[in-house]
Amino acid sequence: MATRQEQAPNPNSRVTLSTERDALGMPRARLDWRLTELDKRSIRTFYQLLGQEFGRSGIGRVQILDWLFGDDRTWPPFLSGGWHHMGTTRMHADPKQGVVDANCRVHGLGNLYVAGAAVYPTAGSANPTLTLVALSLRLSDHLKTTLV
Repeated sequence: MATRQEQAPNPNSRVTLSTERDALGMPRARLDWRLTELDKRSIRTFYQLLGQEFGRSGIGRVQILDWLFGDDRTWPPFLSGGWHHMGTTRMHADPKQGVVDANCRVHGLGNLYVAGAAVYPTAGSANPTLTLVALSLRLSDHLKTTLV
């Protein structure tokens, strides 16, 4: 069974530019993605509760992989699944907590906006496209009234 769990925002996870170059000579992106203790606890708790509920309702059993409850060093360096990188230009009212405001404008700059899943404060559930479309439409309405 595979699940998708929301991760807590983690300032130690980031996307930076690598010294490695692509075929066009541009720096490649480098991903430094980390699970927090809260993330690991949430995953463990989810599987425990799911197993209890399956057993209680008589619909089946959940066999939990040993490494989930082992020492944190037994966890793989990353978990497989979707790769929706979000939160790199996080939306927040406070410039110390995020990069853009509620209108996707970069704090401190009057004419720079970010449209993308990078503004999500957290990932929420999988597949961010519909929320991204809604944010993009809202931003276009805002820019239309602001710039005209």
